Amino acid sequence: MFRTNYTNLTKKQVEDVLAKSTPPVGASALCSRLTGKRLKIVLDKLPVEGPTLEYEFQSDTKLTVRENGGDAIACDYGALSINEVTLFSYMIPAAKRGFTVVVNWKTSVVTAFEMWFIDREGIVVDTTKEFYDYPEALGLGAFVNREVQRQYYFGYFETSGKEPPRNRDKLSLRMENCMIHWKDDRGKSRLSTYTSSTYSTLVELDTPDGGDVLTFVSDILQINDYMFIYCFGEVEYSGRLGVEVIDLFATKKIGISVGIDEDDKFEHTLYTGCGRNLGRYATFYDFNDRGDKYSEFVTNRLDFSVKGARATYRPSIMTKSITQDDLNEAAKNPLIFTQTDENIMFCDQTLADTDYFAGKSFTFRGDDGYSVLYIFTSDTELQYRIEGEHGWHTEKYGASMLDDELVILGHYRTGAYPPASHVLALDFKNGLATCIDARFGSKYDLHDIDANYHFGYIDMEGLVPLRIARHGFTDELLGRAFTWTYSDLMSSIHIYNAPHSYSWTIIANAKAGTPGNRAGGPVWSSPCEYIKLRDDVYIMNWIEHKWEGMMGCACMNLRIMHDCGFTFGISHDGKSIFFDKLSALCRCAGRLDLSGIYPLRNYNAKA
Repeated sequence: MFRTNYTNLTKKQVEDVLAKSTPPVGASALCSRLTGKRLKIVLDKLPVEGPTLEYEFQSDTKLTVRENGGDAIACDYGALSINEVTLFSYMIPAAKRGFTVVVNWKTSVVTAFEMWFIDREGIVVDTTKEFYDYPEALGLGAFVNREVQRQYYFGYFETSGKEPPRNRDKLSLRMENCMIHWKDDRGKSRLSTYTSSTYSTLVELDTPDGGDVLTFVSDILQINDYMFIYCFGEVEYSGRLGVEVIDLFATKKIGISVGIDEDDKFEHTLYTGCGRNLGRYATFYDFNDRGDKYSEFVTNRLDFSVKGARATYRPSIMTKSITQDDLNEAAKNPLIFTQTDENIMFCDQTLADTDYFAGKSFTFRGDDGYSVLYIFTSDTELQYRIEGEHGWHTEKYGASMLDDELVILGHYRTGAYPPASHVLALDFKNGLATCIDARFGSKYDLHDIDANYHFGYIDMEGLVPLRIARHGFTDELLGRAFTWTYSDLMSSIHIYNAPHSYSWTIIANAKAGTPGNRAGGPVWSSPCEYIKLRDDVYIMNWIEHKWEGMMGCACMNLRIMHDCGFTFGISHDGKSIFFDKLSALCRCAGRLDLSGIYPLRNYNAKA
């Protein structure tokens, strides 16, 4: 899904797709529990007024529905049940809308999801001309034609002689940072992490190009102590909507997928699944937080009285698309070690600078032939020359001692085109070295960073490097999670949940004295690589491919629980290239065993 180029469908094209839609289908046999029943569902009026829905179920595939006492409409539907709960789903013919309804027969409580495609021509954001920050993007609301919108309503069904139930399903944090490996009857194998009440992540283990962590805007609602409703929108991807009922006692689920698939065909599928609970990472909301309300970070930016409001994160419209001319112009005046507002990881937790290099010279020699000569004229300035090229270049540099005689060095490469940088991990105890040679212009996008990883050694008078051992890629961080506190204004939670990808949750503007105050903000994910330098000392290098394109190189020492490193990218307006320091304090947020999910590789990473 990460690299699928979904068609930017027009309103007319969406209508044409829906005109060819077929009744809901089940990968396995559907449920006949509703056949012959009549059901009157009353939905609550707040925060959005829900309709009254009256159903007659003629069979296990046909129903009629009246909304607010209107005319009866015949619809095709499909249903599945789990324990005392039934989920049924239908689209209203020629209406571009429908419902997925979750009925609890034991309590008479109902949660209904209205689903629709926007009934207007959506806008196309031309990011060569305009872009939006997070609150502005939220303010655009629903504007992509192919995306299935949703509004959930709480309510109940009427029972003769019984008073309406007082309780309702509710927003919940009880699944926060739970990770489950699901296999369903569609043949899909997926790794799901429920990162908050508004976001979740997914790894498609069954697809040939799977392995990238995907992030979805989500609703996680609690039915009882062990059953939950999980709704997720594949926003920024296909636009499909999924609704699932999850039983954590049995680790089973039922669900539906509604939307337009990769081939631009309508999909309305019901499925069942079994899972394996892999455990939970730590959570950082207030101990007294019941999780039945959205965080202030979300409510300050969204008006939930507006139908369809959801905390949709849209990185694809938050950065200006650049041309070759834009990149040429931005490269003329790069921002080097300026700690601009563009760098949200502004670090007041910086690992101390080191003067270790002053007066030294050496050559980095990569085993692949990539070699760089260095002369250090001071503790902030160096000269370098890439072997095989002519001329020396003078640069500012940053360096920090990450471990005993292990230094992290970074510098921009002025005059290189496309714009480029070097980050080096230099181990003077055993002579090993790694160089990350990064430059703009991946095969996917001009503003994406492309990183080349060179493993080798330090060629320096008086230093004899280890002959065989090298730094190298590693799986040792796989399944771990950490918090990173960059400043009083911004922290994040990293979950390393795939061999070449990870996700992060931004925690911004938390109130002093509280462990997060439910201030968790956007969740997103990106490709990355993990490198082992020594025991407990690693590099995690991520690149925000497909969206902002920024590279972040976090070099971490898990004995001192601190990192240092560098960010390299282009500003959101496309006018400035930046290379700056990155540094944060670390806390362990848990560890899960993913060895049964991914085949672990036997890297030579001993040092």
